[in-house]
Amino acid sequence: MNSVDIIYRIKLDQDRLETFNFRLDEDTFDLIGEEVPDPPRWTELEYSQCGHCPLSSEEHSHCPLALQMHSIVDRFHDTRSIDEVVVEVITDERRIRQKTGLQRVVASMLDLIYPICGCPKTAFMKPLARFHLPLCSEEETVFRVTGMYLLAQYFLSRTATGKGRIEFDGLTGIYNDLHTLNTAVARRLQSATSSDSTKNAITLMDMYSTLVPLLLEDELVEMRGFFQAYLPEDSEKPQVLSNYLEKAKAFSMDLENLELTPKDDELEDNDGVPEWIKAAKGELVEAPPEPVEDEAKDEPEEKDDSPFITSDGLKLELTPMEEKASDEDEEVPPGQ
Repeated sequence: MNSVDIIYRIKLDQDRLETFNFRLDEDTFDLIGEEVPDPPRWTELEYSQCGHCPLSSEEHSHCPLALQMHSIVDRFHDTRSIDEVVVEVITDERRIRQKTGLQRVVASMLDLIYPICGCPKTAFMKPLARFHLPLCSEEETVFRVTGMYLLAQYFLSRTATGKGRIEFDGLTGIYNDLHTLNTAVARRLQSATSSDSTKNAITLMDMYSTLVPLLLEDELVEMRGFFQAYLPEDSEKPQVLSNYLEKAKAFSMDLENLELTPKDDELEDNDGVPEWIKAAKGELVEAPPEPVEDEAKDEPEEKDDSPFITSDGLKLELTPMEEKASDEDEEVPPGQ
């Protein structure tokens, strides 16, 4: 059987190198995985099964995603998410080498595993796995995902149904399903390992799966300028449907602590949740009238720094950000 191989080599320290060789079937792009002997209980299908899972325990005794995650969880059980590692990703086309946090590397591997593991809810992302881009940014993700989805709509329009649409409602639905899936996976991992490297990788992925649908339309308006050669000279730039993207730019994702951190301390709300996130998620309600202050008291207002707990129990907390220099990706030609 011919395969497409994607190899992750992760150097945790001078004496420890972990290698993961992901083999994809050249025709179906399914993961060619080895059978897991005596899989642990947390990989069973009915153990914290996703609420929208279409699989039945009669045909599938174990969750296909959990089975493929087992190797990662088992081999990183003694690591921390903030551990600095050197990762080298090798494909037929290129090599990429970078020093970064372990949780980001694990999240990148999960980006590859999710679509090809056999889960019907993640299979929509399979083209991205075939053309895997390790450690990709949010902007790169938006470009790749929207391009993939529109190409899928083109193929759909050429079928007998002819139902292809240049709309992104379906893509938003896919991301909502991924959020539900991440919630269930996080529950599984609570009993699977005490290490936070894989748990935080799931958290990081879920933050992206939440933010991408919220910022999608605004991101596309910004990217429109890249396609000016295709557009009429007198075409008007479409109006931004929301200003969430501009508001989001005032925050940065802290990959070490998995937090959205304000670039300006004054932007932090009293409850630790940005107003634009509340509005985008439909959680912004009219504030109650402020109580009349007692003139006899001149005490400073106590700030509520409680974290924002998402619907899946993952913490989204706003803290002041420290500027850090990031390592640049280094591409090395194959064979070196």
